[in-house]
Amino acid sequence: MRAISPVRIPALVTAVTAAALLVPALGASHAYALDQVRAEQANLAGLGYLAQSGVDGADGPATHTALKGFQRDNGLDEDGTYGERSELALHRQVKAVQAKAGVAADGSFGPGTKAAVQHWQSAHGLSADGVAGAATMSSMGMARTVRIAAQKQFSAHGWSIAAQFDCLNSLWVGESNWKVYATNPSSGAYGIPQALPGTKMSTAGSDWKTNPATQIKWGLKYIDDRYGTPCNAYSTWKSRSPHWY
Repeated sequence: MRAISPVRIPALVTAVTAAALLVPALGASHAYALDQVRAEQANLAGLGYLAQSGVDGADGPATHTALKGFQRDNGLDEDGTYGERSELALHRQVKAVQAKAGVAADGSFGPGTKAAVQHWQSAHGLSADGVAGAATMSSMGMARTVRIAAQKQFSAHGWSIAAQFDCLNSLWVGESNWKVYATNPSSGAYGIPQALPGTKMSTAGSDWKTNPATQIKWGLKYIDDRYGTPCNAYSTWKSRSPHWY
């Protein structure tokens, strides 16, 4: 029996068919990217970093500027890029607002969260715009920035913010510039307080690698136990070369 020759498909037909098969996949990917950007923008707008009109799915300059503001406040590199670290921090803060407002904490600032924030604002004499900005978060007793998070813990150590915070700020600017993921390339010291090794901070919480509040809690206790006050710690830090405390 004579063998049947394989059917040859013209190269042009094959290329066109392949391109046609790619179109749905590319479209789905584009739709996902738009949804992801909108979700990021909705959270930034819900926390007062971006105007509501900026929730448009376009990853442009306004979104980058808003994200940089959030990153600066939360101890992240201010690159305007929405990576895993920014996503984690943004979701964490939205969840904290949701918990205070009494709505399901899913990390997405949607209509239900906005309504709950509006209810909180009305009950506390604030403008009920549904945006958890600085005034609203303050009324909720929440720390909007890493520096405020530190100040809120001062009373537990018996320190005056007026007398001691400038020293703490100078100390941690010098150590890490208040960056959560700061890592000393030579010693391996880690986090906002530059714990050495970083695992020491696990005594303050299992999320010590990523949560500024946990790092600050450990750092303030370390200062209290070893130096008594931030100003004593900063004075010692300045007296040493290279600086350490």
